[in-house]
Amino acid sequence: MLKKLWIVCCAGLLLWPAGQSVAQVRVGVDGPIPLGKLDEMSTMLYLADAGQRAGLLTKLGVDPKIAKYAAEQLMPGQQIDLQPIRTRGANHYAIAYIPKGTGVCCFLYLLQGSDEASAKLPWHVVDHQQLDCWFEAASLELMPLRHIDEDDIAFHGVNAGHGSGLLVKQMQVFSVLNGKLQQTLAAEDYRYEVVWGGDELVQNQRSTFVPFPHNMLEETRTSATNDKIEKVERRYWRWSEAGQKFMGDEFVEVPVPDSTQGAQAVAGTAQKQ
Repeated sequence: MLKKLWIVCCAGLLLWPAGQSVAQVRVGVDGPIPLGKLDEMSTMLYLADAGQRAGLLTKLGVDPKIAKYAAEQLMPGQQIDLQPIRTRGANHYAIAYIPKGTGVCCFLYLLQGSDEASAKLPWHVVDHQQLDCWFEAASLELMPLRHIDEDDIAFHGVNAGHGSGLLVKQMQVFSVLNGKLQQTLAAEDYRYEVVWGGDELVQNQRSTFVPFPHNMLEETRTSATNDKIEKVERRYWRWSEAGQKFMGDEFVEVPVPDSTQGAQAVAGTAQKQ
């Protein structure tokens, strides 16, 4: 397939009219994109037009209406993400992530197939999840949270609520369990809220997540009012094999960083100089 793409590119260069600028030359894909290896399909998707993208997504098993809508609504710089994921067992899996574009939903598809035997075991959709991306496209990250040799799919910034003076986002984790995408963690990672009254208060909370050994995830949550940090809390999420999900501890308050210490240190250094 890549050889075909190379031939198309070379032919385009040979037929390049004299005096035409590079900006006027379009390098694309010749004809429909066939099913094949993940990296080849990913390259073709990057170069393809909306119709060709929708055609490949439909071949993979995406609903034709969603495929057409998603392919046409991509914003400049956005692309459909195809990548393999590590799982235990004989089956091979991959994911296809479609950002929201100009819409309000992102889509995650679980694919099953094989790069080594793509003709006999072509990649195809076996499950999917729709994410609320009302405010902005959620960012995707593959993380070995449950086991060091398995990937979990973490999304940051999934919309969990919005309204007048309110915006709530979540970190959501999906894991491949029994050949399906199952949500194994959902935790608020951002909250912005305006408290209306005599003195307008802007309250926000923001969480950061750091993977730890032994199937743990550390969450640190910072709460502030009008940009002044008021509280820092911490808790740990642990994988429960029995429950098939991550279980969170209660938050424990930790010391608030003293912003004046850094300023004093800088002032002291300046005086010595």
